[in-house]
Amino acid sequence: MRCLRHGGLQTIFALSVWAFMSFFSSVAHAAPRHIVCVESVWCRIAQDIGGESVTTQALITSQDLDPHHLHPTPSMARQLAQADAVLINGATYDDWALPLSENTMLRMVATDYAPSWKEGDDPHLFFDPDTVYHFGEHFAHWLISQEPDHKAAIEARLNTFQRHYDAITQHLASLNARFHGQAIAVTEPAGERLLHRAGLHVIDQSWAHAIMNDSGVSPRETAALEDAITKKTVRFLLVNPTVSSPQIDRLVSLAQTHSVPVLRLGETLPSGLSWAEWMNTILTPIDRALSQSTP
Repeated sequence: MRCLRHGGLQTIFALSVWAFMSFFSSVAHAAPRHIVCVESVWCRIAQDIGGESVTTQALITSQDLDPHHLHPTPSMARQLAQADAVLINGATYDDWALPLSENTMLRMVATDYAPSWKEGDDPHLFFDPDTVYHFGEHFAHWLISQEPDHKAAIEARLNTFQRHYDAITQHLASLNARFHGQAIAVTEPAGERLLHRAGLHVIDQSWAHAIMNDSGVSPRETAALEDAITKKTVRFLLVNPTVSSPQIDRLVSLAQTHSVPVLRLGETLPSGLSWAEWMNTILTPIDRALSQSTP
C-alpha cells in the first residue's frame, strides 16, 4: 500500500512539474518581442504593425540628440545587444549602431529598402514613403514568422498601415500635379525625398548638404540663396529647427522681412504621432503655403 501511495505521489509530482513547465513555456512564448530602434519613428512603425506582439524602445527621443554625431553609451550598447530585433536607419545616419547589433535575431536597416540611396544622398530615409512601406512590410513578415498565432492581427494592422501610406502618396501626387517644379529653399536636407516626391525643386541642395555635413557653405551659394529669398523666387523656406547657424538665422530673418513663408521640419517623430500623422503635419502646411503664396 505504501509503495502504491509513494508511486501516486510521484505521479502527482510529475504532473505538477509538467503543468508548471507547460505554463512557463506558454508564458515565455507569449512574451512580446523586444524591439530596439535608434530613432523613435522606426519603433512607432514597428509598434503600429506589431501591436501587443511587441514592446519597443527607442534610443533617441529628444530633438537635442543628433544621430549623426552621437557617441553610444554602454547602456545603449547593452540594449542593442539584448534586443530580439534592432531597427536602424543606416545611410550614415546612425551607422555606429551596426557593429553593436550584429548578433541580434533580426537587424533591419532601412538602407536595404532604399536601393536608389547612395553615399552623399539625404540620409533621413523615414521621409521616403516607399522605403517606409517596404520596411514595414518586411517587419510584419518577420514578426508573423515568429508569432504565427498572431498572423491575422498583424496582417490587419499591416493593412491599416498600408492604407495610411496610400493616403500620404495620394497627397504627394496631388501636390506634384498642382505645384510641379515650384522652387523652394531648405536649410538642411531632412525631408528632401518627400519634397522631390511632391515635385518641388530645391534650389539650394548643395548649400543644404554643406550645412548638414558641417563642410563649409559657399559664400557665392549663400548670396544666391539670399537673393532668391529677397526677390521671392522661392515659394517657402523650410527650416530644420535642430540645426542652427548664423547663416540660417539670416535666411529666416530675410524670409520674414520679405513675406516668404517659413516652415519647420524636424527629424524626430513628435510624441504621440504615427508616421502617417507626422507626414500629414508636414504636408498640410506645405500645401497651404504653396496655395497661398505668389508664384
